[in-house]
Amino acid sequence: MDDPQGFFKENGYYLAKGAFSRDEIAELETEFDRIVDQIEDRDTESSSDNGLIGTRNVQQYSGLWMSAILDQKFLDIAEGFIGPDIVLNHSTLFEKRKTTGKTPFSMHQDWSYIPTEQNTMIAGMIHVSEATDENGCLRLYPGSHRRGRVEGSSAVDESFHEEYPFEGAQIIEAEPGDVTFFDYFVVHGSPSNATDTPRKVVIVRMFSGKDRKEDPYQMSENLVLRGW
Repeated sequence: MDDPQGFFKENGYYLAKGAFSRDEIAELETEFDRIVDQIEDRDTESSSDNGLIGTRNVQQYSGLWMSAILDQKFLDIAEGFIGPDIVLNHSTLFEKRKTTGKTPFSMHQDWSYIPTEQNTMIAGMIHVSEATDENGCLRLYPGSHRRGRVEGSSAVDESFHEEYPFEGAQIIEAEPGDVTFFDYFVVHGSPSNATDTPRKVVIVRMFSGKDRKEDPYQMSENLVLRGW
C-alpha cells in the first residue's frame, strides 16, 4: 500500500504486511510459548470459559520481546501514525484456543479503558501465528474512528453491540509477522476460535509523547520507545 498514513486516517487501521520476517517471528513465537507455559504453571490470568490465556507486559518476561517492541521497522510505521515521540502504555499477550464458550472480545472502542487528552493512542497487534476468520481473528468497522468518543462503547455495553454487530464488521486476516495498527476509537472485537490451532497475538498500545493520559496511573508503563 503506497500511503499507509492516508489509509489509516481514512479507515482507522492499517495492516502492515511482513513487518517482522518469518525467522524473526519464529523466534518470537518460541518466547511467546515459553511465557504461556509459565502462565499456566502459575495458573493465573487465564480464562477457561472463553478459551483465552493472557498477560500484560511481555517485555517484562522476555528480552527478545523487548527488542521486538523496539524494532526499528515496527516503530517507523507507528511514527507515521502518531509522530516521532512514542510512549508504550502497555503490551498484552493473548493466546486464543478453541472454545464453544462466550465471545472473548465483544465489539468496543478502547478509549474508555485508556483515555488520553489528545486521543493519540493506537494499538499495534503483532500476529505471532496465522489469523483467520475460523480461528477468531480481529474484526472492525473501517471509518468508525471518525465518530470519536462514543459513550457506552465498552465491551459490556449490549446496546453498542446491537449497533455494531459482528456480522457487519470487516474481517482482518493476517499472516505471522504482519502487524495490524488501529486507532483506539475504531470499533473492533473478535469472536471465538473454532479451530484446533491457537491464535497468538501481542498487542502493543502506544501514544504520543506530546499527549498525556487522563489517568496517569491507569495501566501505567509509560516507557519511551522513541523520542521524548
